[in-house]
Amino acid sequence: MKCNPKFIPHLALVVVSSTLHSATILPSLTEINAQLNAGITSGIRISADFDWTTTNVVNNNNYFQDASNFFNSDVRAPIVFDQTENAFLDAVKVSIDRLDKGGKTLKQFSSIFDSGFDTYNNFGTSEIYNLSNTDKYTGMGGQTGNGSEKFEIFGGTTGRNMTVEMAFRSRSAKESYGYQTSPDVHDHYTNDKLIGHSPIVGNVMRLHGMGIQEATADGRVKTNPFALSATYTDADFALTHSLSELEELLNGCLFLGWLNSSLDGDPNTVTDGDRWVHAVQGNYDNMPDNPNRHDFYKAIGTPLAMSLEDYIDGTTTSIQGLSKASGEIRVGDHGGWADNNTVWAIVDHNSDFAVIPEPSTYALIGGIICLISVALKRRK
Repeated sequence: MKCNPKFIPHLALVVVSSTLHSATILPSLTEINAQLNAGITSGIRISADFDWTTTNVVNNNNYFQDASNFFNSDVRAPIVFDQTENAFLDAVKVSIDRLDKGGKTLKQFSSIFDSGFDTYNNFGTSEIYNLSNTDKYTGMGGQTGNGSEKFEIFGGTTGRNMTVEMAFRSRSAKESYGYQTSPDVHDHYTNDKLIGHSPIVGNVMRLHGMGIQEATADGRVKTNPFALSATYTDADFALTHSLSELEELLNGCLFLGWLNSSLDGDPNTVTDGDRWVHAVQGNYDNMPDNPNRHDFYKAIGTPLAMSLEDYIDGTTTSIQGLSKASGEIRVGDHGGWADNNTVWAIVDHNSDFAVIPEPSTYALIGGIICLISVALKRRK
């Protein structure tokens, strides 16, 4: 996903899919035009038209470079929330008590697998939370022993008995700074570049066991909504050679990432044909039915420059024109706070997660933009 701030102020929807519709061949130009004309007027195509196993980054990467396959209009045009057309974006909100951890404490991880150059699927020993149907998600998480690095979950009641597993691996060489592709759009789809444009910061957490439905065709597992925050170290952030955390956050270029394992056509194994993208792109709820889970063309809402605690206690959302009640989380909201080295997102899927800073090349395009924020303080 390319971080291009000159588009961000105008965009307020997330372009991802809630279901996939099978197709055995690529859609024809006639079919594409028909779907473009039938879509919602705000510019997002709401219908999926292909199967990941036949149309994917490995064997059909040109398809993902064509914005007309995912948008009905110029993607640079303003896309704003409309209650009549996009009411689904306001649908899923959950009330939580961020202070009630039910006695749970963060797990301490001493087993973290060394990923070497490109070993993406082997993780260290899992730590487990056994939850009853009345337990809350809040309080789960893991500390890696790498300074302040940790992942922490906040959420409502589970609704059923579940065993939640967390495990970690190190960032591989291919996920480190220097291996990502150049800013050229075509080069972004080179199949041996797992991370595309973006290196990752710190370790990778795998989260399993929170599912409430069977896995969908693209490998995702739906969960009840929860907030996930990731705290990174200054030393790990500095290794990405990006701008300052404040500048990255101000430009929407520092965020919680999700490893999309379906982009190569095989959702069950992570390969070089997959990509790290924004965590909210894996969500099921508050999304149009559109299959682009590698949102290269930017439409994921406005990042909130505030702490997760302030977000939960406040009424602001990432979608222009929407609000929430204090104590609620809204699926798809996301942001970060440079003062405590933390990024966060409201998600509803089990996945691999990590911190992503986009290259500073993009953070410099178009200048510093304005975000929804609260008393933003500049880090020293």
